[in-house]
Amino acid sequence: MATYRGRKTDICRKVGYNIWGQAKCPSQKRQYPTGQHGPLARDFNRRMSEYGEQLLAKQVIRRYYGMMEKQFRATFTKAQRMRGNASLNFLRLLEFRLQTAVYRLGYARTIFQARQLVSHKHVTVNGKVVNIASYSLKMGDVVGIRDREASKKIARANGFEGAAVPAYMDADVASMSGKIVALPEREDFPDFFEEQKVVEFYAR
Repeated sequence: MATYRGRKTDICRKVGYNIWGQAKCPSQKRQYPTGQHGPLARDFNRRMSEYGEQLLAKQVIRRYYGMMEKQFRATFTKAQRMRGNASLNFLRLLEFRLQTAVYRLGYARTIFQARQLVSHKHVTVNGKVVNIASYSLKMGDVVGIRDREASKKIARANGFEGAAVPAYMDADVASMSGKIVALPEREDFPDFFEEQKVVEFYAR
């Protein structure tokens, strides 16, 4: 199973803001790219080419969801074949990954920990254990924590009770589960997403 092993906050340094909203993020103290020339590149984004802007927009969304390029591109291709707005369909497919749902419900502190929870068989979908992080959810699916103390202990340690669950999910704190009750709309996604630039990047 391929996974990104580099420094996960590099993209935050590149764009100059905290992508995941973590309390401790290098971008809050060092709002410039990594490397020895980073401090001299504070105005780098203003000199960026159109291609550079599209590439960066793609990298921001791809890293936000903790995906590798091959998976990301395949998801975009699938969204293009669907009816309706390709960019919104693309974001919905990303949001309906099991890994993302676990993160949204607060069972994991980061998208990367959510992947680990799934692969270690701590998560169920409609009552059955699923250990594939990229598993595609659909309307009506119920995502929950496996009914064993080791799994529940992790969710409690991450403070899932106080998680800001999105409007398209209905969380049941008592049973440690959440149901997908609607399709996400554009306002349910971060404002800094520039999905249209991703469409333009892959349309080159």
